Amino acid sequence: MKKLLIGCMMLVTTVVCGADELLVGKAFTNPAKSVDMPKAWLEQPIQYEKWADGADIAVSLDQQLYPALLSVIQQYAKQYKLDISVQEGTCGTSAKALKDKIADIAGFCCPPSEADRLPGIKFHTLGIGSLALLVNPKNMVDNLTFAQAQKIFQGSIFRWSDINGPKKMIKVFGRLHCKQRPGHWRLLLDNEDLFSPRMSEISTIPDMISETASNQYAIGYETLWMLQNYQSKGITKILSIDSIAPTDNAKLISGDYPLYRTFNITTWESKPNIEAQKLVKYLIEYMQNIDPIYGIVSVQKLRTAGWKFKDDEIIGEP
Repeated sequence: MKKLLIGCMMLVTTVVCGADELLVGKAFTNPAKSVDMPKAWLEQPIQYEKWADGADIAVSLDQQLYPALLSVIQQYAKQYKLDISVQEGTCGTSAKALKDKIADIAGFCCPPSEADRLPGIKFHTLGIGSLALLVNPKNMVDNLTFAQAQKIFQGSIFRWSDINGPKKMIKVFGRLHCKQRPGHWRLLLDNEDLFSPRMSEISTIPDMISETASNQYAIGYETLWMLQNYQSKGITKILSIDSIAPTDNAKLISGDYPLYRTFNITTWESKPNIEAQKLVKYLIEYMQNIDPIYGIVSVQKLRTAGWKFKDDEIIGEP
């Protein structure tokens, strides 16, 4: 997020005109910390479940990395004559796969929480992707300031007429997934208690898109890939924030677009599967050529732009 110094509220790390940065959640956790686990868990080997029985590598991916990487992993398996089993799930599914020690690699669409940092686990960032604010296509509003977006989701702005829209109540939709993890929607408001009591909480991505598309006075949010993937559920319009479109990758890379998701995969550093480590290295390199349709800016571009890293993991904005 771009740092300004004149006529703005100044904090330790970020200054944003008109916005309340005290309400913004942290983007990342400290990679130096890890969860204490009992000795029996530390000594427990990786044991595949039925979905990966007999495989050389077991991979659990969240619902955005799964479509982005599945065909690449399948091609890699064919090239190197490996049996690689891949299951689709959520960040919660991936976290459980690590805790239960049933997968060699796990993929997340959020930065790790402190509870995700199990002993022997190393996170590798693949890239980031914009989180877009959505409205009905008939909505005449095209742009919000970051401060206005905060106030809408807080409930202190509750009519579109307060931002040059119609004299109608704003219908706020939120999908407060991965509440224990930093980043994503928490870059807008840190926790569920800060969101408007009038907000309708949505449990699934298709429902977020269909509800926002069908209500002329609604607002919600989702990634660009999911909007395309579920366009059959309804057509929405994406808003700019402070006149920056979520599709502007240059502004996302520079840190000027404020809302994004962080995509990570993991390896085991203790008793590692060497073939799994080779696959992760390959996937990191592959991100330079990932299809733009998935809305993920590669880790290589983020390094060049000055994002802060600890080994392979992003730990700070530029």
